[in-house]
Amino acid sequence: MLKKVLSVLAIAVGGLAVVYLLAVLFLGRDQILVYVFGPIENEPVHFSSLVLKPSPNQFLVCPAEYCAAKPHLNSPTYPVSSEHLKQQWIAVVTGQPGVDADIVETTDGQLTHIQRSSLMRYPDSITVTFLPLGETQSTLAIYSRSHYGKSDFGVNEKRIRAWLAELEVSLPR
Repeated sequence: MLKKVLSVLAIAVGGLAVVYLLAVLFLGRDQILVYVFGPIENEPVHFSSLVLKPSPNQFLVCPAEYCAAKPHLNSPTYPVSSEHLKQQWIAVVTGQPGVDADIVETTDGQLTHIQRSSLMRYPDSITVTFLPLGETQSTLAIYSRSHYGKSDFGVNEKRIRAWLAELEVSLPR
């Protein structure tokens, strides 16, 4: 009896694997995620009214008093113009693995990048806005979040801390 159950189970798993492989072949891995979980929404982030979700799969970096939500990390100040900061940010981000080549930019210069996990290709959105603090100083606000699931095992925080460290190294002292 156990052999029969295991045999039926093996056939069912094999059938599901074939269906999945065919779906990947015809739709692509990213489209399967859209079909299963729905499309990702990349609306502009309004930092002044942003409310964080109760789930931990997000990370917010903001200067003091700029965001409605309490940031996980206060934004550093950089000794460059906001335009220079933006160009250096783009250089850092486009060199990261899994970051889509397309960058969504709003009319006010806010950027949104999509980075996908290597194995499952789960998308995370990273939205950043650049804030001038005069002609030779600037800062930024960043909101990194996962679209699927409740936990990210700290991926959003690790990503942003690493990108900020790389950005710091790329800028003049």
